Amino acid sequence: MLKLYGFAVSNYFNMVKHSLLHKGIDFDEVTVYPSAEPDYLRKSPLGKVPCIETDQGFLAETSVIVEYLDARYPEQPLLPSDEWQRAKCRELMKIVELYLELPARRLLPAVLGAAKADDGVVAEVAEALDKGVRALSALVSPQPFVMGEQITAADIVLRYALVVVELVSGALYQRDICAEVAGLPEWKARMAEMPISQQLDAESEKAMAAFMAMVQGK
Repeated sequence: MLKLYGFAVSNYFNMVKHSLLHKGIDFDEVTVYPSAEPDYLRKSPLGKVPCIETDQGFLAETSVIVEYLDARYPEQPLLPSDEWQRAKCRELMKIVELYLELPARRLLPAVLGAAKADDGVVAEVAEALDKGVRALSALVSPQPFVMGEQITAADIVLRYALVVVELVSGALYQRDICAEVAGLPEWKARMAEMPISQQLDAESEKAMAAFMAMVQGK
């Protein structure tokens, strides 16, 4: 049976887990934090989470895992069948990751109390978020989902990417990113009402204490 490695507070872990649950794929879950231990590096070459274990071996990187799952298990597809729409879905996923989530992640240690925010980094991230929000506004018009009538991987990636983006933007910039994109607050509420979202949110909240203890212990 497929195994999913990671931990419930990780937004990237939850992107993959939401995809697995949406598609009805049976899997076992192995709780692990990012690690440079040799045993885990054999599973995930950079020591990151999540990764999955299949009959053929291990696979890392969230977007790669999601695309593999959609190809390997075509039921309940998360990528559009039309080539152009599939490319646009991937475009949106990539922009969300590179120009919203990853810049915001640079300041996550400061928000979690594990480091002091550098003024230069704060300014750089603010500029990156401005660009990311402009791109998101140009690409997204939820109706009711970001690619149209059906939920796609772009919805899942955006939902869990916003966990980090909103945490950082609210704490350090007093900024509501969702409110800056037309239709996104309504989309966010719609996604939050889904049973899978509610399950993963509850699991993340339950695991938060152990995660914070791990962060503060480093």
